[in-house]
Amino acid sequence: MSHFIRIRTQMRERAHLVQALRDLHYQFQEGQNLVVRGWQGNRETADVVVNTGSAYDIGFRRQAQDYEVVADWWGVEKDTRIRQQSFLEQVNQRYAYNLVKSQAREQDLIV
Repeated sequence: MSHFIRIRTQMRERAHLVQALRDLHYQFQEGQNLVVRGWQGNRETADVVVNTGSAYDIGFRRQAQDYEVVADWWGVEKDTRIRQQSFLEQVNQRYAYNLVKSQAREQDLIV
């Protein structure tokens, strides 16, 4: 039985997602069909995979126009200090910041 949970986000731009993870000092990989590790060797695939420092990963994969988060949150929360709600809030907040900053630069509102 898999413990993986999929959470739909409103994040669409990979560059802003990756920058958000960098800003928050997460170690991650980018690519295609990267492995997201879960309970008892269960695996999912993703385009961006955050290494939690445990046997469990957090993945982001493109679904239609948005990214979804895929993780075995039971294992992530059991083996790390990362909590689902706070992780998603932090990444969403930093993603939004990077998106707005990029749009402001495009409109010459900031340098």
